[in-house]
Amino acid sequence: MDLLEALAIRPGFVKTRHQLMDIAYGDGVHVEDRTIDSHIKRPRRKFRRVDPRFTTIATLYGVGYKFVLPEA
Repeated sequence: MDLLEALAIRPGFVKTRHQLMDIAYGDGVHVEDRTIDSHIKRPRRKFRRVDPRFTTIATLYGVGYKFVLPEA
């Protein structure tokens, strides 16, 4: 499972950086918190090239990230 899938599978629920690190690297591998930020930044940038108003991946500062479904 990749990070985007992990966020999208439960929209509205927050995934902490630690949870996302476990998903990306597995248990027992230590990476800096900012590494996850970089991994989140890349797909955001790609989506924003298509839609500059893209806000589906929300940052909850000091907590983690969540996938927010766009309103219809």
